[in-house]
Amino acid sequence: MINFKGDLFATAVSFAGLAVLKLLSSVILTRLLYPEAYGIITMIASIAYVIEMISDVGVLGLMIRHERADEPVFINTMWTLRLVRGAINAGIVFVLAPLLAGLYEEPALAEALRIFSVWFLIYAFESMSFALAIRRRNARVVSYSELACTVASTLFVIVYSYFRRDWHGMVYGMVVNRALMLVASYGFYRSERPRLQFDRSVFDASMGYAKYVLPSSLLTLLVSQFDKFIFLKLFNIQLLGLYGLAGNIVSPIDSLVMRVSRAVLYPRCAENFRREPSTVREKYYHENVKLLLLILFLPSALAGSARLLVHVLFDPRYAYSAVIVEAFALRGMVAALAGPAENVLVATGTPKPVLLANAMRAVWLLPGSLIANALWGFEGFLYVTALQGLPALAYFLWLQRRRELLIARYEAMKLGYMALVYLATLLVCSQLMAIVPSLTIRGR
Repeated sequence: MINFKGDLFATAVSFAGLAVLKLLSSVILTRLLYPEAYGIITMIASIAYVIEMISDVGVLGLMIRHERADEPVFINTMWTLRLVRGAINAGIVFVLAPLLAGLYEEPALAEALRIFSVWFLIYAFESMSFALAIRRRNARVVSYSELACTVASTLFVIVYSYFRRDWHGMVYGMVVNRALMLVASYGFYRSERPRLQFDRSVFDASMGYAKYVLPSSLLTLLVSQFDKFIFLKLFNIQLLGLYGLAGNIVSPIDSLVMRVSRAVLYPRCAENFRREPSTVREKYYHENVKLLLLILFLPSALAGSARLLVHVLFDPRYAYSAVIVEAFALRGMVAALAGPAENVLVATGTPKPVLLANAMRAVWLLPGSLIANALWGFEGFLYVTALQGLPALAYFLWLQRRRELLIARYEAMKLGYMALVYLATLLVCSQLMAIVPSLTIRGR
């Protein structure tokens, strides 16, 4: 029987809705806008991610895991810390916008960043209800709110872009989406609305958690945004636009893997560890079968269907993005294996494994991508970047085994399942491609 109130069902429905919205909006917007507009948005998203990660003190992770996180003083102090952080981030982006635009030799980026800077402040004023919902295994609150807000903001972007025909609509849409989430956040847990408060013990707990989270976030920042940092130095903004479009196609799946792992699996494992530590391994594998099948299926199926998807939905200017989607889907397959392993380890220990895993990603990525670009050009750069998660995956599995949290036969079954899904999807899509005009992959 389907559990309509279950977190996994809500997450899956939200994913499906977000995926359809992103796909439909991409189909429409690629007919209204040129690839350069996607290039601007890709840069904004990258810079925003940088700022968020540099200032990350692990608010969400601590709210889910800490034994005092239901206390008003804890909630208020964490909200106050996030508010201060958001105000600082907004100011930094606004002030540095012209400098960043000059760095990337893209004048329009300055205006776009200054418009976007208000996003950080809006996010900071959200209540803590979404974090509390995840802690209390009520993640459907977050999933359905996000879906509803995205529907509204997507309609706004399409209508605005129809008249303006440039990047403004997408930037304003990001701000509108965050503003709608702000309003939605105050509709839940109204008795626990936050207020300004500072408690030293809560602050110390946050800093103790952050000593692992912040370095890990900085490494995550480096490995996840390194490609975008140097993209315009190696390639052109048109290719960046294709890169951004491919990321837009794949992002709902990446988001689902992360959301399910962090908002459903992580709270389950943390609760099991608090109550019965000896049962964590068995419950991890036996109680999460549907969850694991879902997140393993999606990137595998996308990898097999990428060329058909791009060919059917987008005009020839965007044809080369099929190659990039395939690589990103491969990255998603690795993440679908590594994400659950990472979260069960953190739920039963400390964030330290994430820090070490991110260091491994950096060691792989920085020299590897540049060497691959020198030898094989853009596609070498692309695939080395996409496979950055392999060392971390190997480390997580080794650590699971060492902590007696691994059942090898289940991990082997996961690999076989992904291979089967990929091959079946590829076969079906290849047959469909044979009855439609051939897809010509256009390079730079």
